Amino acid sequence: MTAAARTSAYDILHDIEERGKYSNVALQQHYRKHTLQERDKALCTEIVYGTLQYQRSIDAVLEPLCKNGLAGVDKRVLVILRMSIYQLGYLSRVPEYAVLNDAVELCKAKARKAAGFVNGVLRSFTRDKRSMADKLDAVCTTGSQAAQIGIRYSYPDWFVEDLLVQYGEQRTVAMLKAGNERPHISLRVNAVKSTPQTFIEAQSNEAQSGAPQSSESQDVLSLSEVSPFAVRLASGLDMEHFTPYTEGLVSVQDEASMLVAPLLQVDENTRVLDLCAGLGTKTTQILELQGGVGNVTAVDIHHHKLQRLKAATERLGLQGVKTMVADARSFQTNARHRESYDAVLLDAPCSGMGVLKRRPEIRWRRTREESQQLSVLQKELLRAALTAVRPGGVVVYATCTLLRRENEDVVDTLMREQEGSVVIEDILPDLPETVRVHCDSSAAGHGLGHFITVTPEQFGTDGFFMTRLRKRDSHVEKGGIT
Repeated sequence: MTAAARTSAYDILHDIEERGKYSNVALQQHYRKHTLQERDKALCTEIVYGTLQYQRSIDAVLEPLCKNGLAGVDKRVLVILRMSIYQLGYLSRVPEYAVLNDAVELCKAKARKAAGFVNGVLRSFTRDKRSMADKLDAVCTTGSQAAQIGIRYSYPDWFVEDLLVQYGEQRTVAMLKAGNERPHISLRVNAVKSTPQTFIEAQSNEAQSGAPQSSESQDVLSLSEVSPFAVRLASGLDMEHFTPYTEGLVSVQDEASMLVAPLLQVDENTRVLDLCAGLGTKTTQILELQGGVGNVTAVDIHHHKLQRLKAATERLGLQGVKTMVADARSFQTNARHRESYDAVLLDAPCSGMGVLKRRPEIRWRRTREESQQLSVLQKELLRAALTAVRPGGVVVYATCTLLRRENEDVVDTLMREQEGSVVIEDILPDLPETVRVHCDSSAAGHGLGHFITVTPEQFGTDGFFMTRLRKRDSHVEKGGIT
């Protein structure tokens, strides 16, 4: 009988390959439908993420073992080969015989005629006793620098080329390695109800009193060094059944992402526009910063996302949000909203090349051309944001990508268009000292004093770009009254 973990991993990987699902969504959907023991669930998750992350490296050593290459291999068979090579090449505690046996059994169930082929390829791989790193070194003797780095760390050439130009070889490699590490979970503590320190102490006290919901979490919680609103989990939790989550004490959010909303510098009276609100993770943080009863207009083009945003505000006990289904670009010509907001958040749609540890499949789906197209959209959205903000107000622009064309280049273009009517503010004083120290040193080398990119190797977070623009108020600057 094939191990449950490997059968589940195959089903999920095949689902991602055939239906284009995101890995986190495919995993959640599978675990809701199938009951796996925790040990099997952990192995399945490891196989899914690892196979997707190291796909290019795996294919590079797999190709010579297949007589006619990989182009003609049935997709079902290719999934089985890739997930098996990942286990044999990257996992040290998985018995070789179990991997080979389960691969053949899986193939008999999914593509019976190829069982002999799969058995032969995997046995050829295991007969070569060199480490995976040595095997990769052997196939990385030719090609460009980007191609060799791309094969060794499993990324597309275009992405490696862009990072090499932006950051140089040493930092690029550090970022690529970090992008292959397992992500941790961070929780944003609801600022209306508690603080991270109080939350951890409460969890510890409840565990000592025998409260069942906290016993699993109190040993794995620690204060974040990135965000003053965050606690970090050393291991995963079933969040839907985690009492502090269901009671609205915490939200799941990456620590670098938590740095963005505070840049708006809101108080309870600030009129805020969240122009691409999505599921509302940052929207709810803005409401928390406004004391729980805020003044936020949340816009998104997808109605179902705004429905989930509303559910999140109800769970967290927050008020003061109005939702609007609209194309954010329309705010550039919508007279009703012109210069109506004190602060605008534009967390722009982007290539997502800063969140690859959470969604490793993205690296195989994005292209440089898509990134270029996205930069055009981002400029349109930033124009709309600057139209909606009042003179003297601020626009915070953020993305979860590391690519300059979607970050600094977008802002630079808009700055030239605005011809001095907008200034970029220094956001370093708004960041925690631990982050500020890193940003000082990294930004200086690139001459980007006001553009902050938190990169994955710095704190183990997602990669995030952020900056703040302020629209000049000519009346105030001349000493008059607006």
